[in-house]
Amino acid sequence: MAAGSFTLYGAAIEGIARGLVDLDGHSFKAALAGSGYTPDVAAHAALADLTNELAGGDYARVTLTGVALARTGTTVRFTSDPVDFGAAVTLTAKYLVIYDDTHAADALLGYVDLDTGGGSAASTDGPFEVSPHATDGWFTMAPA
Repeated sequence: MAAGSFTLYGAAIEGIARGLVDLDGHSFKAALAGSGYTPDVAAHAALADLTNELAGGDYARVTLTGVALARTGTTVRFTSDPVDFGAAVTLTAKYLVIYDDTHAADALLGYVDLDTGGGSAASTDGPFEVSPHATDGWFTMAPA
């Protein structure tokens, strides 16, 4: 599924800078939120700040696999395998949110708008998978 750009939460940027979020050593999970969630990059910091997370039915949070940091020149890329919520699921979601499951407060890392046209992404008894950008992964860090 194609999606919008990955947006880092402000607290995640600080956590990475302070060494509290270890992109190369921690375990990360993905959660899905409905359209009732309004991401606040300045204020949201922990999983407890995520509202309108999907619940029940075919939904369960997913652990990211194949998490990797790769550096090319002065650019570092954070990526993983595609996030697979199942092959035959019925889901409707607006946001994919990645969080640091190793961090004591389950620190939010960032989110992707699954339908930048204003709607939500849906699956009816079918696959629901979200892939990082082929070149940039979830996000890149580079000098200004």
